[in-house]
Amino acid sequence: MLRSLVLVSAVTLAAAGGRADAQQSPRSVPPPAPHQVGPDDARSILARYVQAWRGSGEMRLADTTTLSFLISGDGGGSFHVVLPPDGSAVLRDGTAGGATISFETDLSFLRRLDRGELNALTAMGQARSIDPVPLRMTFPEGFRWTPEASATVLPLVFHFWTRGSPETLRFGDGTTRLVHGGNVAVIYYDRGLRTAWCQLLPGIHINADPADQVNPFATLVIVTRGQARSRIGGVERILREGEAVLVTAGTAHEVWTGPGDYAECILVMFGPGA
Repeated sequence: MLRSLVLVSAVTLAAAGGRADAQQSPRSVPPPAPHQVGPDDARSILARYVQAWRGSGEMRLADTTTLSFLISGDGGGSFHVVLPPDGSAVLRDGTAGGATISFETDLSFLRRLDRGELNALTAMGQARSIDPVPLRMTFPEGFRWTPEASATVLPLVFHFWTRGSPETLRFGDGTTRLVHGGNVAVIYYDRGLRTAWCQLLPGIHINADPADQVNPFATLVIVTRGQARSRIGGVERILREGEAVLVTAGTAHEVWTGPGDYAECILVMFGPGA
């Protein structure tokens, strides 16, 4: 996804053990506001996203951008959306040659996005670029993932697939996907910035593989609930609720929970390479 881009590459999660210090239960998240109004066939759902697009206010595009959609299942089909620089949006039937970005999913998952149960960036989160995802994004042949491309593509994905004013995303128990063995909800990505909510259920080990323990960018781990154990730069310590821990670029780090532990945190990854 995004060719070599991995949405949660800084959050490598796998099952492991550890010492239990504190046990808390996940807090349930209120059900999403009823986004869906009207028919739930693919064209009607995409039409709601097109109607909600406010390109001139959310993200002014320098050139006309075309998004292509292939939705499988009864009630699906092929569609494309044209986004001119003036902020308007037009939905058309059929595929579009030379589409800037193409999305592929099935109708049942598109309905989940429509209902606000999950956001698009979370739906595209992968451990590796070959991992199956419920919403896959591809680019035309010859596309190169450059810093300039990330500055356009990542915000565009967020703004197109997020409806409402102000744009609002839910995160918490029930809004995540299992990625690397842990529960992750991506919040917002931009050039040099990645943010996500992470839930560490008992027995989770983040960055268990030494190959995943060092990033070329800094990571701020903000513990909002519970506690977990960590090894940062070779130093072991407990990460406690109410703490924000900075992991500098190039520093090896791993975090784990024991059988009786539970933790929630916000991850802010920033700087060149993020």
